Amino acid sequence: FSPLFIGQFNQHNPLRSGYTFDEVSFAVFSHTIQKENRFRTRFIFYSIVVVVIAYFLSQYPFFKMADTGKRQVLPTNVRPTHYDLTFTPDLKSFTFEGTETVSLDVKQNTKTITLNVNEIQVKSAKLSNLSLKTNQSQSAIDISYDNQKQTVSLTFPEELPTGSKAALHLEFTGILNDQMCGFYRSSYEDKSGNTKYLATTQFEATDARRAFPSWDEPAIKATFDITLIVPSELTALSNMNVISENPHEGGKKCVKFATTPIMSTYLIAFIVGDLAYVETSTTGLHNGGKPILIRVYATKGNEQLGQLALNVAADVLEYFAEVFGIPYPLPKCDMVAIPDFEAGAMENWGLITYRTTAILFDPKASDAKFKQRIAYTVSHELAHQWFGNLVTMEWWDHLWLNEGFATWVGYLAVDKIFPDWDIWTQFVMEGFQRGLQLDALKSSHPIEVPIFDAISYYKGASVIRMLSNFIGENVFLAGIRRYLKRHEYSNASTDDLWKALTEESGIDVGQFMTGWTKVVGYPVLTVTEPSHDTINICQSRFLSTGKLSADEDTTHWWVPLGIKLGTSSNDDFGSKVLTTKEIDLKLPAGAFEFYKLNSRVTGVFRVNYTPERLAKLGHAAKKGLLDTSDRVGLVADAGALAVSGYAKTSGFLSLINEFDNEDKYIVWMEINSRITDLISVWYEQPEPIYQGLLAFQRHLVSKLVAKLGWEYPENEDYLITMLRTLVIKIAGRAKNPEFELFTKKNDDSALHPNIRGAVYEIVLSNGGGVNEFDAILKIYRETSIVDQKITALTGLGFAQQEDLIKRALEFSLSNEVKTQDIIYSLSGLQFNRKSRRALWNFVKENWEIIYNRYSKSLSLFGLTIKYSTDSFSSEADIKDIEDFFSNKDTKDFLRPLQQSLENVRVNTAWLARDKKDVEEWLRANGYLQ
Repeated sequence: FSPLFIGQFNQHNPLRSGYTFDEVSFAVFSHTIQKENRFRTRFIFYSIVVVVIAYFLSQYPFFKMADTGKRQVLPTNVRPTHYDLTFTPDLKSFTFEGTETVSLDVKQNTKTITLNVNEIQVKSAKLSNLSLKTNQSQSAIDISYDNQKQTVSLTFPEELPTGSKAALHLEFTGILNDQMCGFYRSSYEDKSGNTKYLATTQFEATDARRAFPSWDEPAIKATFDITLIVPSELTALSNMNVISENPHEGGKKCVKFATTPIMSTYLIAFIVGDLAYVETSTTGLHNGGKPILIRVYATKGNEQLGQLALNVAADVLEYFAEVFGIPYPLPKCDMVAIPDFEAGAMENWGLITYRTTAILFDPKASDAKFKQRIAYTVSHELAHQWFGNLVTMEWWDHLWLNEGFATWVGYLAVDKIFPDWDIWTQFVMEGFQRGLQLDALKSSHPIEVPIFDAISYYKGASVIRMLSNFIGENVFLAGIRRYLKRHEYSNASTDDLWKALTEESGIDVGQFMTGWTKVVGYPVLTVTEPSHDTINICQSRFLSTGKLSADEDTTHWWVPLGIKLGTSSNDDFGSKVLTTKEIDLKLPAGAFEFYKLNSRVTGVFRVNYTPERLAKLGHAAKKGLLDTSDRVGLVADAGALAVSGYAKTSGFLSLINEFDNEDKYIVWMEINSRITDLISVWYEQPEPIYQGLLAFQRHLVSKLVAKLGWEYPENEDYLITMLRTLVIKIAGRAKNPEFELFTKKNDDSALHPNIRGAVYEIVLSNGGGVNEFDAILKIYRETSIVDQKITALTGLGFAQQEDLIKRALEFSLSNEVKTQDIIYSLSGLQFNRKSRRALWNFVKENWEIIYNRYSKSLSLFGLTIKYSTDSFSSEADIKDIEDFFSNKDTKDFLRPLQQSLENVRVNTAWLARDKKDVEEWLRANGYLQ
């Protein structure tokens, strides 16, 4: 998400229209030269008057709609302290009625109150001056909407004086929309196949205004009383616990909830539906002796699938209360599976909402990979209950404080609860690489901007991890406790966090971290060996294009080098920091044979070694001299450097050729990711080249195929289970004959849940026709296991025949596929080299439908653009994409479009530069006849 209104104020501000007073004076006074002296005096006088008037107007709250060119904020003449809200949703007409009374502090004399609304109609507005101690109120004489700014201005006949207190009473109506934002409806089928609906909310970043008129900014906190009037047979939930439930006319009930702590509007939530739950309580050991009631809600019949998430939440809430030194402040924590949900989850205080696949897990029928996803997502959202909810960012450009920290501490919690998962090494392979991949584009942005993407989440978490490793985890967490205690129930900025960490560590954290959060990009360290005992390390910004202008290479990052030596004298080098453009380091005697930068990959940078040194590190990896995370980092850096042109792709292929004895799942995840990228970019090269790459892929996994097979023993180590699943997928994609035979011998009922996705792909990619396609479609339609449903949906995208590809494309936009799930359809179609162009043509032909359906769901819309465009690798494709969007209004999806086009340019340059190099390597190593 990104905040609305950026830069709009400047368009309407005459004092920022681009004209100077000199230009205006020339136009007005040039014809009066003969009276120059007299008019010059008048001009100076009137100019001063205009400036003075403009200044005072800008200070008056009615005109002060934006404090900078980047923020659209409400007037400061009044501030809410408490909302009393009542909602009556109608799940048949998909509308709702609402009333609210807002307690206000009057900061400046005013007759006009402006607050945020979007798709809300205010039916009446009354205002009472509580300082007069009378029961009289005044009705609004004007209710004016500004749809562009998403505000309503209420004008009253009598002025409220500064320092007084007032109560604003509103009656309003709204829509239970189907856009997965604001107060919206979500549909599902019950066990009898009947379509049912529930009503739920999603307010981050700026959609509380779709549910009730509000001061919808993160820094304008208040307390809330919420009441829901709902059908008596339905469950009503909100942030706080129920304090009363009474019958209401029309077969309804009136459910009132306890008053919330002071909080931001985007964290308010309420849900109405036919729900059931499983529950437990924490021990309260680290929560001031107060157990917390935890419930996982789902549509009736699915509640037992919440048991895994429930158990994780109980452990994590206790752990965070201990780590943060502050008890969880609410009496309960509800977590709810929502059938239609745009994101993965949302951290509403005390009422966390999730995509079904991020919270429901069937231990007998679900793919094991979803177990880890659920554990991490629950941990991430619970971290927000402190970091984001208790202490909230001051504005959306500090969003990374919420998301970067919750990402880091979410991994910390999973590592505590499931230490055998080696989750931090998985972070190096997954989140760390995602952040670096996006940040290597010219269209990237600094961490400190109001954008929800891999930069704020994963680069943010990576920077936090780097800092924590440098000052020590215990010191870092002590600084976090200081920060949370100082700003609880309030708002904070990045500088506030640096201040707390500086006080705790005794190091000026802000001085060296500013470059990481306020500057775009990250460095690549090029390592050369000018003599037999000295290395030179030089930093420059890393770009996937490899082309770096002088203007793009002006930052000298603070870089903890993390040098690992093959000798005992490692400590001094392990703590060395690069703060200049380059440095020469003399290594201790005997250390030159083996050294590696960025030990355990805790630093946010890539390392470019000489080809000879890279080969030595490959041999060291084969001998077991590098731990798992270092092997992951070595492969990742070599792959990224090949893409960008810093190194030859043949060097990368030679490196991973050394990993034929590798047996760690996470290393294989990285190898597979990089070789898959290579094969994807080479997808339209001559068939012998493409098949040569598949033959190399088959060779890499041949030993593991023989070792692991396709049977899953009970109580097997989690990472071994995941490795087997990955190897089956790789072998199938590389057309391993054993796995092709296996898939033909087994029907779906005999398949282990972990390998169904791989089997669907293998079957359709290797000659599967209408019968196989229809069998997978039948699974999609009939299974009640949500993760198996999306696995089947993705599998349909691997059809090879034109008519089946067309069916898969049309099915993706059908009513049978939930709006949120189009990404699974598109991911399979994008990966499939036979359907990639058909996908892009389909998007072009159906652009109006896609735009109307997804443009309000920016993350889904951005992914739709990405999946349909960014896997091409030719100049003709670049032109085609640019031509298609040339007459479109792209402002709402400009960034994902820019990123996709840049990825295509990177792919095109990589292929043009190294296709001969790859061909020669394949031939020299026996993979090409």
